[in-house]
This record gives sequence, structure tokens and C-alpha cells, in this order.
Amino acid sequence: MFDFFKKNKLEQPEAAKNISAQPAVANRQGVQDQVLNEQVKVDNIAIHVMAARFRNQSVKQDSAKTTGMIIIIGGAVFLLIASAALYYFLFKKPSVTINEELPIVTESNQLDQKNQDIAELNQTTLNPDTATGTASTTLPFDSEIATTTVATTTTETISTAEGLSLSIGMDSDNDGLTDVEEIILNTSTTTADTDGDGYTDGSELINLYNPAGKGKITENTAVASYENKTFAYNLLYLSTWQTSINGGDDSLMFRSADNQFVQIIVQPNVNKITLEEWYMEQLGVLTVNEADRVSGLNWQGVKSPDGLNIYLMDRKQNYIFSLTYNPGGGNILEYTNIFQMMVKSFNFKD
Repeated sequence: MFDFFKKNKLEQPEAAKNISAQPAVANRQGVQDQVLNEQVKVDNIAIHVMAARFRNQSVKQDSAKTTGMIIIIGGAVFLLIASAALYYFLFKKPSVTINEELPIVTESNQLDQKNQDIAELNQTTLNPDTATGTASTTLPFDSEIATTTVATTTTETISTAEGLSLSIGMDSDNDGLTDVEEIILNTSTTTADTDGDGYTDGSELINLYNPAGKGKITENTAVASYENKTFAYNLLYLSTWQTSINGGDDSLMFRSADNQFVQIIVQPNVNKITLEEWYMEQLGVLTVNEADRVSGLNWQGVKSPDGLNIYLMDRKQNYIFSLTYNPGGGNILEYTNIFQMMVKSFNFKD
């Protein structure tokens, strides 16, 4: 019985002891592989020993794991960079380049030209807002025709007693035109857009379009053209208004039936100064406000703060032209839009 337990007790065979005792030099010479492949039998139990060349595989496995981790990390970084680049190109705001082209004005695209003109209205036309409501404005109200620019444009010459509070005439349909202007131009006093083209009657008139129908304002029978050959200019006015000359072509007046009038006075630019210098000298101001600058077909000018006086100069700067709207002793401005039409149509001939 004691022998039975001894048989089951594993003892290290002599051959195995000899294997472990062999020097490392034998491994390099290939001797160990032959010895390790031998089977050692102890009490019918075979012991197999792994060849030495396979014992270093764990080192190779660790190296493979390191390489795999580097590949995985590199792939993750690449995916992050690719994702960021894709997001940038997909969601960044694209740059837009706008190429502006000047419209060609023909009969087929006059409505587009109207839209452009009306959009530029505040830059190219007058602003009579300061003369509306109860705002007090001092103006020359003499019924006589002024013979000098200073007498008609210098507000300091008018005393406070002669000053009146001016207001714009009634506008029943709120289209910008007074009822008096609508009657003259044959437009409706109850419809803001008489010709139904999408633009109010007032905006069409001051941009030189016909509020009563198609085409330019010259298509309206109430509008006529005046030419001054002496000083080489022309402009539009109401054909029902009386025109008169006082002493020569340097003083011209257009008078309405209710005694309101628009006057044009021309005087030499003796000192050959700029329009700004002349304006500041005549009105006694130190500078010209940018909001008071106006322009027409081929000229640049300056308006008075109330918008009822316009000053401009010819190209050669030989003359100074003054255009003035005078209510003729009344305090209701019935023709502010007609005056704006006349100013914007003012044109120096080539």
C-alpha cells in the first residue's frame, strides 16, 4: 500500500534534471532541442518539455499588442481629424460674391428702374420733413420776385413777425402727393397707387415716373419742359403754371394759379470759389451737413435745412444756381413734390 502512494508521487526524472542543468551555450548549438524532444517515462508517465524556440513567443505577443495599440490610436486620431475637416466643409458659411450690374433702362424694365430710383430716394431728393407739422420755418414770403440770391435764400433777412409755421397740404390717400397735386396730375385722391403698378403716386413723381399711367413723367400731359439757352439748362414744370422772366434769363419764375411759385436765380461765381464755400459764406455756417447734400442728373448741390432752397453750380463753376420754392404768402405747402420733380429734372446741357 505504501508503494502505491510512492508510485503516484511524481519525482523529477533524471533526464529532466540533466536538461535543466545543461548550460545556455547548448541552446545556441541546437543540442537542447534534441534533448527536450525525448520522452522521459517515470512509472508509465510521459513528460514532454516545450522546445526552447517557442519559449520567447510571449515577448513577440507583447510587441504585437503594442503595435496594435499604436494602430488603433492612430486610426482614432485620423478619424477625429477627418470628422473635423468634414464638419468644417459641410457647415461653414460660404462666401458670397455679389456682382453688381447697372440696369439697362428700356420700356420693358422701367419698373426695375423705378425700384432702384425709389430705393435711392433719400439720397437724391429733397427732404421736406422739417417743414411739416408745426415746425417753424422762416422764408421770404414777398409776392414780388426776388432779384438777388441773398434776398431769396438768406433767412436772416426775414424778421420773426413775418415768419410763418408751414405745413404740407392735405394728402387724403397718404401716397405722398397733396390733393392739389393729384388733381393737377390727374391721379386719384383716394387711391395711393393710381396706375396700379405697385408704386405710390408720390414716389413715382419725385423719381420722374408718371403716377397716372405708364412711362416717364413726361408722358403726363400736365408736365412740360423748359429750356434756358442763355445758361444752358432745362427742367420740367407744370404746363398750367405761368412762366415769367424778370430782367433777363438769370431770374425765372414758375407761378401757380394760387400764387405759389418756384424761382430760379443765376449769379456769377465772381471769386471762383467752391459751392461749399459759397454756401457757408451766404448762410453764415461753419460746415455743410452731409444730410443736406443733394444730386441730380449731372450735378451736385446743397439744400437748405428746410429743403425749400437748392444751390448748385455748373461744371465750369462759372455760375451759382438757386432754386427756391415759395408758398407766396400762405403757410400751406401744396407743391413740395412738384418742386422736387423740378429739382431732380434740372439738367445742364452738354
